[in-house]
Amino acid sequence: MPTPSPHDDVEQAELYLRRGRDAMRRLQEASARIGAVAGTAESADGLVRATADGRGGITGLRLNPRAMRLGAGALGRQVTEVLQAAQRDAETQTKQIVDGALADTADLPPPPGEDFIRERVDQIARNLR
Repeated sequence: MPTPSPHDDVEQAELYLRRGRDAMRRLQEASARIGAVAGTAESADGLVRATADGRGGITGLRLNPRAMRLGAGALGRQVTEVLQAAQRDAETQTKQIVDGALADTADLPPPPGEDFIRERVDQIARNLR
C-alpha cells in the first residue's frame, strides 16, 4: 500500500478544518435565526394576542380592553391558551431551524482517531526499511 505523503495528510486536515469551520458558521447562523424567531398566537375572538421567542420566553401579551369583560377564570384560561399557542409556534419555527442546521452538518467526516499519527509514523518507518 503506498504511503500517503505528508502533503496529502495536510490537505486532508485542512479540508476537515474548513468543513468544520463551515459547519460552525452554519450553526452560529442558526442560533442567530433562533434568536429572531417570533411565535405568535391570537384568541379566536381577537381579544388576546401573544408572542414568544425562539427559546420559549414570552415576549409580548396584548389584551384588548374588551377582554376585561370576561370573567377572571375565562380570561385566565384564554391568556394561558394563547401564550401556550405562541410558544408552540415559536417551538415549531425553532425546530425547523435546528433540523436544517443539523442536516447541514450531518456530512461532516469523523475526526481522525487517536491512532492516526502513530499509524502514519509506523507506516513511514516500515517503508524506510
